[in-house]
Amino acid sequence: MKSLRIIQTKIPIGIEKPIRFLHITDTHITRDDPSGGRRREAVFNVDYENCAEDYFLQAIAYAKKENIPVLHTGDMIDFLSKGNFDFMDRWFADLDYMYAAGNHDFCHWVGRAKEDYAYKWEKIKEIAPHVKSNLYFDSRVIDGVNFVTLDDSYYLISDAQTEMLRAEAAKGFPIVLAMHTPLYTKAFADAVMESNPCAYVTGAPEELLARYPEDRRKQQTPDEATLRAMQYIKDEPLIRAIVTGHVHRNLEDTVAGKPQIATRGSYEGDVRECILC
Repeated sequence: MKSLRIIQTKIPIGIEKPIRFLHITDTHITRDDPSGGRRREAVFNVDYENCAEDYFLQAIAYAKKENIPVLHTGDMIDFLSKGNFDFMDRWFADLDYMYAAGNHDFCHWVGRAKEDYAYKWEKIKEIAPHVKSNLYFDSRVIDGVNFVTLDDSYYLISDAQTEMLRAEAAKGFPIVLAMHTPLYTKAFADAVMESNPCAYVTGAPEELLARYPEDRRKQQTPDEATLRAMQYIKDEPLIRAIVTGHVHRNLEDTVAGKPQIATRGSYEGDVRECILC
């Protein structure tokens, strides 16, 4: 067994008393697929057999020892299965956590179905009982900081989510916004496209989308509601930081001056201890 790597990152949001939390993302547990065994296991157990599970258990043990909450930004599981749900039920039971949904959290069979909104709203019924957070939108205030989680796992943010975000801002607390998919920045897009045909970001501009394969362009083109949401996020002064996953890289940049971080998937042994200050 290899040891977990814990990256420590200070995120300035203008508060006097620091707040710590552990960012975990893209765990990709691959237990018990009833449709054909533990498929894609080799993709996510990269260091040794069952490393995805071992790294996650090391991470939550650290959070409990340090008495800090976990902020998980999605893809806890690689696909919907009883074995994966049992794993979540066992290890989430006494964990202090917040959760932003990832695309794999709604996925029954990777690459075998059209993963659109109709598919998501059908499959969300299967995973929702196993997560205490509302997967569409949720919030929690900790020591005067509002942690808001919303689902942008299909590269879209709805007008309804934006209105809910406005309501959270009206409470007057500084906001840490957590989503699975990062918002577009050039630095994020450039880093991801060094080894991928697309950037896997929400709100990619037209000139970037033009470089994508057709299927990825259709998948990741923002609608008008998403563009409105992004503009609100950029303009709202109480949104102080953005925490994401999905791209399986450790990246840091800013969105309209607000820090945005992504953490490498925990299946590869990385988590991030964030210190808000």
